[in-house]
Amino acid sequence: MPEPFFQNDLTTLHWGDLREVLPGLPPNSIDCVCTDPPYGLGFMEKDWDHEVPGPEYWRAVGRVCKPGAFLLAFGGTRTYHRLTCAIEDAGWETRDGLVWLCGQGMPKCGDIGKLIDKAKGAKREVVGTKLGRPG
Repeated sequence: MPEPFFQNDLTTLHWGDLREVLPGLPPNSIDCVCTDPPYGLGFMEKDWDHEVPGPEYWRAVGRVCKPGAFLLAFGGTRTYHRLTCAIEDAGWETRDGLVWLCGQGMPKCGDIGKLIDKAKGAKREVVGTKLGRPG
């Protein structure tokens, strides 16, 4: 069995890549799985984020879970439906979902006003500076 990340009288916490941790755990030994798998967005063109884990991944999670165990799996806003389908196809029952909407982060598209101006060949007037540089 893999070495726990944390352990006390009530809790044993394993941390790591599920593909590496799960094979060392006995069947029916886990009460809860909290995981942040790849979102399938190709984030920064990284190979590990090429696709959402399929049903075989979630079956491996189910093998180590006790009956009645619960799974909390984070997913991307554009691919959570693929995540949910893969989890259900592996035999898990979806009862509830949590959604966290965050209005900040990396921009996903361009400023439409700037794109229109650029397409029309319009020049924008600089009305201020940011950190001493032209806006």
